[in-house]
Amino acid sequence: MSEIPKIFHSLEHDRPFKSCLTCDRRFEKIDEPYIINKVFQGAECVFEFAICQTCREDTIESFSEESKTRLRKMAGENPILQKRSERFTESEDHEEWTSECAHCGTPASEIKNFTTECLGFGGYMVFDPYPILVCDSCVEENQKLLSKATQDQWNKFILDNFEGPPADALKPDKVPVLV
Repeated sequence: MSEIPKIFHSLEHDRPFKSCLTCDRRFEKIDEPYIINKVFQGAECVFEFAICQTCREDTIESFSEESKTRLRKMAGENPILQKRSERFTESEDHEEWTSECAHCGTPASEIKNFTTECLGFGGYMVFDPYPILVCDSCVEENQKLLSKATQDQWNKFILDNFEGPPADALKPDKVPVLV
């Protein structure tokens, strides 16, 4: 574990994320991990949130069985995802873990728009399988795995939790799904 690097801090508050988007529980007071999700268009972060493991699981549980099965199958069959642990197991350098798309292997230097996620616990980042970077093309491919019901559920989650930018600036179906 290492301190959460600035790239995973909240741009809105100019500090590390303090609480869950959904339930507002403070991360230093809960005994569970949380996910920080940030979407970049070029160098600009256009969307960000942090969600505790309990709320993440509740959100995923609301997805259709068809979508959950497809997403699990995609993750389980992707050799690049499978080999990340072997390649980076000794590293606690977030830049190394996010040096390429976790799904297709495209070098980060060649990617314009992307999503990045890390796993936090208290004020620290936990490694393996996070942090990850996923290029916009792979985000779009993952979205195609979702049933209409899951797309609607995910869009509702985005619209319920965000008003104005980023919800207006970024279509919910372009926001990566919690996997």
